[in-house]
Amino acid sequence: MSDEVATDGGAVVESEEPASGGSGGSALSRLRERDDFVVVASAAALVVFPFLLVDVLGAVGDVIGLSIGGYTGLPSLVLIYGIIVIGFNLLLGYTGLLSFGHAAFFGSAAYSAALFSQIVPSPLLMVVVGTLVATLLAWPIGFVSIRRSGVYFAVLTLTFGQALYFYALGPGSWLTNGDNGFSNIEADGLFLGALPFDAQLTPLPILDSYTVMYGFAAIAMLVAIWVGNRIINSPYGLIFEALGENEERVEFVGLNVFRYKLMAFVISAIFAGVGGALFVIHEQYIHPTTGLYWIQSGDFVIMTVLGGTGSLVGPVFGALVFEYVANVVSGVSLPAIGSIGSLWRFVLGAVFVTIVWVFPRGIYGAFADLAALVNGGGGEGGDSTDPAATDGGERE
Repeated sequence: MSDEVATDGGAVVESEEPASGGSGGSALSRLRERDDFVVVASAAALVVFPFLLVDVLGAVGDVIGLSIGGYTGLPSLVLIYGIIVIGFNLLLGYTGLLSFGHAAFFGSAAYSAALFSQIVPSPLLMVVVGTLVATLLAWPIGFVSIRRSGVYFAVLTLTFGQALYFYALGPGSWLTNGDNGFSNIEADGLFLGALPFDAQLTPLPILDSYTVMYGFAAIAMLVAIWVGNRIINSPYGLIFEALGENEERVEFVGLNVFRYKLMAFVISAIFAGVGGALFVIHEQYIHPTTGLYWIQSGDFVIMTVLGGTGSLVGPVFGALVFEYVANVVSGVSLPAIGSIGSLWRFVLGAVFVTIVWVFPRGIYGAFADLAALVNGGGGEGGDSTDPAATDGGERE
């Protein structure tokens, strides 16, 4: 990183060398760093995503006799969790900090948005309020947790998250409705209810999976990708990456390590807050176990590592696989085994172990290695400048 980040009396400046971001500085990697290319490519993928997930897989399932097609709301759910793990990856994949308490920001944003909907049932304002609450909550939690590293940091974040969970379940039940969950959510649709979230974006029956909710989540995803790409390819992102590689060297060049780690923590919480608010708009229900329990934080870790840390959209692939197994594979009934049902986490565990074992850099890393193999090497797979945490935070 010393070749990529130079200091001038404490001010960070970019070097003349292209910021590789772990991609070797090839023409393709430089293209991926351009905002316009990233946004346009992401928008193209978002346009075809529901069609492939719901309609194409549904048609294939009809042919083979298995229900492998997604349902109408699944594409939106994947995007919501994708937004969360894009931010989570900034903390884990680049800064090298493993948090087990991000459910606190996800759940607090969801509850805040749900409560605010009782006053003003505006989805846009619900997202703003939920994100604001998650941001304000992240400052004190990060301020305390960042002072420790490794397993101590992970346990501290876990403790804060569990404290909020038990508060929502017990003492705070007057606000959260406790174990009954919060279901009285008023989010009628966009533009003062003129566009209900379950309305279709097009009159074509073949595109009935394109709903207003999906369009809303897709726009939020595009903004999240643009912001994430801006951060990763900025001097700030380079410092995050440097922190993940060698914290002592960053401190040696005169940078305030605590401040940058805290900012990485807060930024990742902002993404979790956006996702939490969108989740409650999508589901119209929130429960302490769904929003604040430590398993939700663990799910963020699994999605990120499964998709591939240290890349912008890699964790989104992890969110897709996770939600597909949880919502589609769990409903599949096999001739010799029967219904998978509640065994879906067992299936997910098998998928996770297989991918991490065979492709240590996750799904996106596997795609990058395959592309490098097709191009005759020289891609990300053989790049020694990959972020330190591209193997899930474990440094070799």
